[in-house]
Amino acid sequence: MPQHDYRDVAELVGAIGAPTFPSVLAGWMRSHVAFDMIAIVVYRGSQPPLHIHDDFKGEQARNGLRQYLAETYLLNPFYQSHLKGIASGVYRIRDLAPDHYLQSEVYRSYEIIISETEEIGYITRGWPRGLEEIDIAVALDERETTEIGIYSAKPGSFDDAAIERLNGMLPLIEASFRQHWQRIKARYVAERVSSDAGWAEAAYNSFGSDLLTNREREVVVLVLRGHSSDSIAAHLDITRATVKTHRKHAYERLGISTQAELLSLFLQHVRQHMPAS
Repeated sequence: MPQHDYRDVAELVGAIGAPTFPSVLAGWMRSHVAFDMIAIVVYRGSQPPLHIHDDFKGEQARNGLRQYLAETYLLNPFYQSHLKGIASGVYRIRDLAPDHYLQSEVYRSYEIIISETEEIGYITRGWPRGLEEIDIAVALDERETTEIGIYSAKPGSFDDAAIERLNGMLPLIEASFRQHWQRIKARYVAERVSSDAGWAEAAYNSFGSDLLTNREREVVVLVLRGHSSDSIAAHLDITRATVKTHRKHAYERLGISTQAELLSLFLQHVRQHMPAS
C-alpha cells in the first residue's frame, strides 16, 4: 500500500467519533472510486432514517433529500431490503430492486410526484438525469443498517473494477463506521416505544382498507413496492390479466387513474399514520 494510503487510513481511524468522520470517509472513498455525491443514513427498524451526512448541492436537491428522509424512503428498495435483513455489502440499486423496478412506473413517478412546496424523491425535475447509484450497506446492531449511497453523473463510473475496489474497501468502511456509530448513536437516537416499531408496515397494510378488497390491497401494496404486473402475478399466483383487473378496480375505488396519484395518495396516508417523534 502506498505511503499516502497509510496516512489516509490513519486519518480515517483518528476521526472515528468526531463530526469530521463522514467527510473524511467520503474523501477516502473518493480517492479510490470517483463519484459526485454521497449520502449516509441509518435505518432503525421501520422508523424514518437518521440523516448522518450528505454533500448534495442546491436547494432543489436538498428539498428532495428532506422529502425522502421524511416520507418517500418507504418506497425505496434499500429500505425494503433493510426490513428483510440486508447483509453488509456493496450493491447496485438494480440488485436490490424487484424485477424491473428501474423501468417501473413507481421509479419513473419519482420525477412527477409533487407536494405543494417541494419535489419528492431522488430523481426530481431539475435534478441531474441519469445518475448511477451504488449502495454500501453496513449492518449494525439488530434491526439497524447504514446506507452509504454514492452517485455519479458520468455513465459507466461504477464498472466492475470500481465495484471490486469498493468490495476491497468494505472491511475498513464497515469496521470504522460501526465504531463511529457506537460513539455517536446517543446523539441521534431518541427512545421510542416498542409499539412504534411496525408502524411503516402497518401503513402499507392499512392503505385503502376501508375501500379495497383484500386482494386489491395486496396488488396495490406490491405496486407501491415497485413490482411489475408479471412479478405481482408470480407473487400472488394469479394471471397477469387478473392483476390488471384488480389494479383497475382498485384505482376506481380510490378515485384515481394514474401511478403518480396512487403514490401521492399513499404518502398522504403515511403522513396521517406516522408516529410522533
